[in-house]
Order: sequence, then structure tokens, then C-alpha cells
Amino acid sequence: MRSKLIATLLGTFALSACTGDDAAEPPGSGAGRGSRDELDAGGPSQGGSSGDAAGPGSDAGSDEGETVQDRCFVGSCVRSRLPPQPELEFLEDMGDGWRRLMEADWELAPNSEGYRCMTLTLPEDVYISAFAPQSPLGTHHSTYGVSPVPGGPDAVVACGVSTAGDRKLQGSGAGSEPSELPAGVAMRLSRGEQVSMNLHLFNVSNEVLRGRSGMWVKTVAPNDVEFEAETVLAGPLSLDIPIGRSTQTGGCTLRSDATVYAVGPHMHQTGVYLRATAATSSGEVLVYEGDYDFEHQVSHDIDDVQLQAGDRITVECTYQNDRDRALRWGDSSLDEMCFISLGLYPAIGYGALPCAN
Repeated sequence: MRSKLIATLLGTFALSACTGDDAAEPPGSGAGRGSRDELDAGGPSQGGSSGDAAGPGSDAGSDEGETVQDRCFVGSCVRSRLPPQPELEFLEDMGDGWRRLMEADWELAPNSEGYRCMTLTLPEDVYISAFAPQSPLGTHHSTYGVSPVPGGPDAVVACGVSTAGDRKLQGSGAGSEPSELPAGVAMRLSRGEQVSMNLHLFNVSNEVLRGRSGMWVKTVAPNDVEFEAETVLAGPLSLDIPIGRSTQTGGCTLRSDATVYAVGPHMHQTGVYLRATAATSSGEVLVYEGDYDFEHQVSHDIDDVQLQAGDRITVECTYQNDRDRALRWGDSSLDEMCFISLGLYPAIGYGALPCAN
């Protein structure tokens, strides 16, 4: 179960959304961002609304329409509404070269966290050269996967962390910014495949949160693509984080030659620093190191790192645990993780993970 869950969480983590209607500001403008202080205080943000402010659907906990019981932070919490979804044009032009791949409206009851999943069957081939997550207040992360054939009708539903496609596309985290692939590199989506968005929502306020989450992309012509890329995840599958400062280590071994062009660290709220290295035939290679900010999870472009099958990626995550208990591995925002996503090419595609934990 845990290995399946880990495979689901590939990508540069956390989330996407614009305002509660079809209009949206360009990516990178800061629309939809909210600080942890705002979330704790239950204050509204540009990308989501709280309480009685206007937003899609009606108040959580209503007896009318479909609702779902999410995970509660307190002894009990009211149910969240699953709002009706708007009909959106596929690859609608959002300005400055960006096109909307997919978006979903959501609501989350006070003092709860949960998952929402959206599926979209592709009507045409698409070659993606850049990603722009739309990130409202209340999103912890979102991941995007692709399945070769639809697993069912396209829908937006309550789900769990392990719901995702078979091939990993991209992901994002709180505060993520647009990211661009190298020239001549793109991620391919084929007509008839089904894209899945797995969205983790987190609301510690006393008000209902509402938002719209999704992904915008830039596309290129097939003739402009030399290499197809994919995203994989490296890190430990279990954690035991004591009170105070400590470092946890894990990793994976590459199954094929690859060029790594971008990385995306992912921990939760007590993570403060991440370092990733590769053990190669010519010695240790530094892939990435830097401070970590849960509120600003970004994909970092790096100088190309050439790796070979059998090279070992090691990830070291440092935590400052000021809580009154040890922390374990878990999907909740109140637990912890230790991963780095690797943007690499060429892609292996379906049936084989390029990095084995």
C-alpha cells in the first residue's frame, strides 16, 4: 500500500487554482496564494474564499446535493460539499501562451483535510513544454498522472492519495511557480489517454474554503521535440523524526540512462533543508542542496546531470521538529515526507519506473 502511495506522489508537489469563476490572472502573478498564517486565521485569499464569501457551490455540511466526510483535525467535523463543475474548453487560451489543461472547483469543510481527483480524457495529442500550477489557499499538493486508457468516465470526485495515473506527468506544491522544460524537450500526452489530477486539500481554519485547482501548460509542435521527458520521485518510504533537529536519508537506483534537468524538493511543515547526490562510476555528484520552505515549493532548474543505469540517488532531508511528539511518514500535512522529484529524459513510459526505491 505504501509503495503504491509513494508512486502516486511523483512530481514537484502542491497545487493549483485561480478564482472561483472562469477568469484568472496570468501564472506567476501571485493569484491564489495564501500564507500559513492566513490559513490558520481562516482569512480569505485571492484564489479561494472562506465562510459566506461568494464561491462555487453552497456551504459545506448542507443536506442538499452530494457531500463527503473528510479527515477531521478535531473530534468531528461537518461534511464537505462536492460542487457542480463548469464546462471548460480544452486547452483554452489563457493569455501569454498559456493554455488551460484542466481545472476543478472544490470546497473543504472547516478543520479537515481531504483529496479530490479529476480525470480528463484527451481529445488530441499534446506536447507540453511548460507547466503553471494554479494554487489557491488550502492546497497542500497536487500530482498529475496519465493512464493509457480511461479507467472510467471523466469526473471530479472525492478520493485518496493513491488515486493517480500509470505514468507520472507533473506535480506541484504550496507556492509553486511556473516551470519550463529545456528546449527540444517536452512531455507527451496522446489522444485517448486519461489525465488524472490528485489534489490534497488542507483547512485548519473555522470557515469553509473554496477554490479552483488545476494546471495550465504551454505546448509545442511535435517536430520541435527531440526528447520526451517524465517526472520520477526519490526518497525514503518510512521516517522516524525525533523532537529537535535531525536528518533522514533514502533514495533510489536508476534503471536506465537519463539526463536530469530539474528537481523539486518535497517535505511537510517541519522540513528545513534538503540535499540530493548521485553515486556514479566517477564518484559522487551533487544534484541539489538548499533550504526548504513548505510555503514556497518550487521546481528548480539545474545544470544537466548525466546519469547512467545503476547510479544511486541519495536524498537527505533535515527537519526541525518543535512539536511535542516524534513524527512519522504519512500523507497528512501533520505528518512528514522526504522526496525529491526529478525531471529527466528520455522517458521510459508505461510499464517501468525509471527510479527504483
